[in-house]
Amino acid sequence: MNVGVIAAGRIGRAVLRRLAPFDVHLHYTDKNRLSPEIERELGLTVHPDAASLVRAVDVVSIHAPLHPQTHHLFDDALISSMKRGSYIVNTARAEITDRDAIVRALKSAQIAGYAGDVWYP
Repeated sequence: MNVGVIAAGRIGRAVLRRLAPFDVHLHYTDKNRLSPEIERELGLTVHPDAASLVRAVDVVSIHAPLHPQTHHLFDDALISSMKRGSYIVNTARAEITDRDAIVRALKSAQIAGYAGDVWYP
């Protein structure tokens, strides 16, 4: 299984470290690339952007702050580029995902599941 993390800051790195023992292939994207030592230690594959990452993974975990570049990042276009039957975990900010796009993707089975700790509105 391939698991990807959007934003590998303090929380994203902690998630990657916790996932490493589970024999999954780990991917990440972040505006600041992690050190080569951390990438080697965790066996990470780096992606230049979210669009590249979501095409390669079965589960994507979002840990990005909300700002103009991440607002509704997970819209119909990005979600449709994901592997069919993949999962989204959003423990960052609700508005990083477009709620209606998530609902459409779930109804069409484009994604198999969505876990989030908050919705907007």
